[in-house]
Amino acid sequence: MRFIQLFLIKPLLDPLHFKEGKTGVVPYRLGKNLFVSILFLTSAVLADNRLRLKKANVLENKTINGESVKYISGNVVFTKGTLTLNCQEGRHYEKDELAVLYRNVSALQEGRTLTCDTLKFYSREDRLFSIGSPHVWDKDYDLKADSLTVFTEQDSGVALGNVILIQKGQVITANRIEYQKDKVQDGVSYTAIGNVTIEDSSRIATCGRANYDRTNEITVLEIEPEIKDGGRILSGEKIVLTYKEEELKKLHIPKKAFALTPIKGYQQSQVDSLALGDTLEFEDNMEGSRLTSFFKNGRMDSLRIEGMAKTLYHVFEDSIYQGKNNASGDTIIMTFLDNELDRLKIMGGSEGKYVPDSVANDVDFPVIYAADEIQYRLKDEETDFEGNASIKHDKTNLDAGFVTVNWQSNMLNALPKLEGDTISEPVLPVIKEEGRDPMSGDAMTYNLKTRKGRVIKGHTTADDGFYTGKQIRNESQKVFFIENSTYTTCDLDTAHFHFESNRMKIIQNNIVVARPIILHLGQIPIFGIPLGIFPHKGGQRHSGWIMPSYGDNRNRGQYIQGLGFYWAPSEYWDSKFSLGFGDKQGATFRINTMYRMRYKFSGNLNFFNRQYLSGTDDIMDLTDDRNTSTTLRWTHRQEMRNNQSLNANVTYSTSGDYNKKYGLSEAERMDQKAISNMSYSKRWPKAKNSFSTNYYSNLDLLIDEKTNPASNYYVMPTRSGTQINIENRTFPKFSFRHGQSNFSPSTAAKKKWYNTITWNYGVNFTNTDRDYYESVEIDSATFGWDADSLGVPLKQNEQNNGWIHTSSINAPQKLFKYISINPSISLKSAWVNETKHGVWNGSTFEDSVKQGFAARTTGSFSMNANTQIYGLLPIPIGPVKAIRHVMSPTVGYSWTPDFSKPVFGKDLGYVLTETDGSGNEIVYDRFSGTMAGNTPRSERKSMTFGMNNVFQAKVKKGDEDKKVDLLSWRMNSSYNFAADSMNLANLRSSLRSKIAGKLNLDLSMTHDFYQYDMERNRRTAEFNKNGDGMITPRLTSARLSTGFRISGKSWTDASTEVDEETDTTATEEDLAGPGLNNPLKSMRNTLGKKQLWNTNLSLSYSYSAANPANPTKTFWANSTSTINVTRKWRVSYRARFDLMERDLVNHSFSIYRDLHCWELSLNWTPSGLGQGINFKLNVKSPTLQDIKIEKKGGVYSGAGL
Repeated sequence: MRFIQLFLIKPLLDPLHFKEGKTGVVPYRLGKNLFVSILFLTSAVLADNRLRLKKANVLENKTINGESVKYISGNVVFTKGTLTLNCQEGRHYEKDELAVLYRNVSALQEGRTLTCDTLKFYSREDRLFSIGSPHVWDKDYDLKADSLTVFTEQDSGVALGNVILIQKGQVITANRIEYQKDKVQDGVSYTAIGNVTIEDSSRIATCGRANYDRTNEITVLEIEPEIKDGGRILSGEKIVLTYKEEELKKLHIPKKAFALTPIKGYQQSQVDSLALGDTLEFEDNMEGSRLTSFFKNGRMDSLRIEGMAKTLYHVFEDSIYQGKNNASGDTIIMTFLDNELDRLKIMGGSEGKYVPDSVANDVDFPVIYAADEIQYRLKDEETDFEGNASIKHDKTNLDAGFVTVNWQSNMLNALPKLEGDTISEPVLPVIKEEGRDPMSGDAMTYNLKTRKGRVIKGHTTADDGFYTGKQIRNESQKVFFIENSTYTTCDLDTAHFHFESNRMKIIQNNIVVARPIILHLGQIPIFGIPLGIFPHKGGQRHSGWIMPSYGDNRNRGQYIQGLGFYWAPSEYWDSKFSLGFGDKQGATFRINTMYRMRYKFSGNLNFFNRQYLSGTDDIMDLTDDRNTSTTLRWTHRQEMRNNQSLNANVTYSTSGDYNKKYGLSEAERMDQKAISNMSYSKRWPKAKNSFSTNYYSNLDLLIDEKTNPASNYYVMPTRSGTQINIENRTFPKFSFRHGQSNFSPSTAAKKKWYNTITWNYGVNFTNTDRDYYESVEIDSATFGWDADSLGVPLKQNEQNNGWIHTSSINAPQKLFKYISINPSISLKSAWVNETKHGVWNGSTFEDSVKQGFAARTTGSFSMNANTQIYGLLPIPIGPVKAIRHVMSPTVGYSWTPDFSKPVFGKDLGYVLTETDGSGNEIVYDRFSGTMAGNTPRSERKSMTFGMNNVFQAKVKKGDEDKKVDLLSWRMNSSYNFAADSMNLANLRSSLRSKIAGKLNLDLSMTHDFYQYDMERNRRTAEFNKNGDGMITPRLTSARLSTGFRISGKSWTDASTEVDEETDTTATEEDLAGPGLNNPLKSMRNTLGKKQLWNTNLSLSYSYSAANPANPTKTFWANSTSTINVTRKWRVSYRARFDLMERDLVNHSFSIYRDLHCWELSLNWTPSGLGQGINFKLNVKSPTLQDIKIEKKGGVYSGAGL
């Protein structure tokens, strides 16, 4: 310190003297030695912190803007500490401590070299700024750029423009690089910005920004980063690269990871399997939320992608394209061997789809798969599916706990779980193929190419049955073989019954054949047969035998009924052949063929032949003494394009023998006809037009016997001129109709009165052709059918045709906004080609036919009016808030003139009227017997009136108001002004109510306004009045009916439901009707689920007093009660009572027992119509419905053939 005070501080405080020199004024101290000492000491202290000019060939000092600037040139050397600057030309701003160097500039510092064309050195900041091909390097890195800033004391800098950084085998290019090198490190850490590329011998990375931490050897790529590694392209929102000793060890993409690998190969030639086809180029890709890849010896060793991971890769074998695979899962792991994908593992919700190349593979259809975990071994061409595996190939589905597939051999093996797996729950392999029933087993082997497989300890279903077998294998897509098999319809593990067979063959959608076959009840063998055949159609129609029923009946004897065969060769048609036989009655044979093509046509062809004994009940006499009848009936319905349809109904019978003998009534026995009917129709909906044409034929099959006096069926005429028809034919017959249309249509919201006027029109043409016999007078007391000399009846023919035109006009209107009226005019015009011509002879008209066109027009007029009147009664009673009454009165008037008299003063000439000598009026209708029909001769002027009343309640239910119908009451009658007497028609009324939503109540009545003459037993024209002279319509008929249903809830738990079963032996009755239905119909129990019991009761009372002296009354009660005695036992009782006679008309008991896969039923009708008993114990399954024990008696024992 003393040294500094003496030699530095103190001299500086002494006064200075100045001396003028050549270059200006310089300080000059009085003591020269002192000045030299100060300079020496200052230079010694500050020598390492200042820029010094060590060397220059030329040095020139200038003052510019008051600042001293040294211009130097020629081998210029500057130094500052360890930094040495060289150039050929430069400037030195000493005050600013700035040096600007040009030409062959270089900077050297501690082994680091910088070269450039121009360099600025800011000494205070120890900062070098260089331009003109700046280049800095040392033994660890090499950096070039368009401009370069270097901080000399920190060995850091900023490079801008076309930056190239080389270090440790990497070449980094960017628009800007900021770098720094620690003294302990052998490389720089940097931040590269803008069009960044990082390249080494194995990969190229590009991004918008890269940060490299040399200390931790981590590179972070941001802004659209992408890495190309061995043909793979990786990208994401950010990529983190981790190195160890300059070798890449890990790559991590934390978000939006994506990997792409271009791949190419060849497609196998379709001509020569050994030749190569076209060159193919694809892109394998993988994406997910996160990606992590590990490297070994500079090559990718494994890759892991997580979070909704997906992958697509294309499979090649020896450069031949095999197919593509799409897969997804929570996590995908890939491992590589020799830079090629070796294994791929998918975990968590794994699923995918493999699409094989159709040229190079035997497998043609895609394979869709899913599992908890999937592992692909690409070198071995094998795939393992672990945990809840599911594979779908073509129309085949496989589910299992573990599945492995060898794609080279197309072999698939399935197990409940992987051997050695003690954690996973086993899932039995189940294979499902379209058109087949599911098959499962302990183990399964399946060939994807041949579709052949084998199942160990397998079981499958067929319709409602179950098959099991030690081994199940398939020969083809439709044929299965089962070793040591069983079949049952019982779904218990230990079945109540089953069939057992050593060998079984299943032909899909056809039959099951087993031999031998043994029936077991429980585990006890009952009986065996050498061969068993069962249907196997999966619920579809299938050909097969129809099993008959057997019985013994007093009328038929011992019989077989319903034996037949059902043939279903196509989905569009089928046939049913059936045979019935009774040893006291005869035989029947029936063929019924049905065809149908959906949305096009359908039809039925029925053939029925009867061979019945005649005059004997010995079946052995059938060939000699029998009646034969054959009937052929065809119906056809066809819908064609453009709203067209065709219908046909044809019946043909060879004779009427059957109905003659077995008809229930004389009219039925005499009504033996063959009827044919065919029609075609066409509609034009938009135009509201329709057209139809029809052919009709009616042939009397008994006509020969009706005209044969020796026949039991001879029809004896009682006068001459009587006609009996042989055949009626109608053709052509066609009609055209135009539907209701407006005269002046309008789409306006507010229409004019004339916009509602509508019209319609129709025309019918009918041509008839009739063959008939006519009676003639044989003598004054005898008549017969006109015949020739040989007694053969003479056939006569009549043809007739005519046109009928109809039209109507309606004009609905509103009066005073509340009254609706609808006046209507209807017209009918008949055109015929012949009429009757009558000539009056004084007592009667002589009849003849007049040929030629004639027309008759008739019509009628009507007007109807109606409205609605509302009334509200605010009567709050409990939940009822108000009562609403809606009245709907209607009134109408119609007029139909008497067209035999002048209409509006004009005689139309349709009817001729004369008076005979006795003063009787004789009327002759010209159109009677023609296609026009009789002329209307009864004038009618009628007014109809009625009232409809509806009573409704507004009920509060919770937070809402609900409308409830309480009662409806309707009345109507009419008055005919044109009638001579009894103008008022009967008053008809009805009341209907549903009390409390449970009890239905219906009442209908008819009242007559006129008195009834007890002596003459007829109505009179006098009104029926009471003692006060007031008209009181008398009740002529009434009917009151009611019914209700009550039930009790089941005692079962809330989670237990009582299944409804069908009792196949019970009968059914109409409880509300006047009589019993067919007792042979099966009864269905109506007990609902979770009900312990229910009862239905209906009452019906009727009263008829058309003749007050002889009124009739009926009162019926019908009831049905059902109770679940237990969960399996059900009892029903039905009864019908005649309460007027206090008689039990009919009653029946039904007992049903559910025996799981069996069922037991007993139906007993002790007396009355339908008396009988039926007991049945049978298998529930429809497939095995013939396995039963049945006992019948009474009405159940059989019906007619």
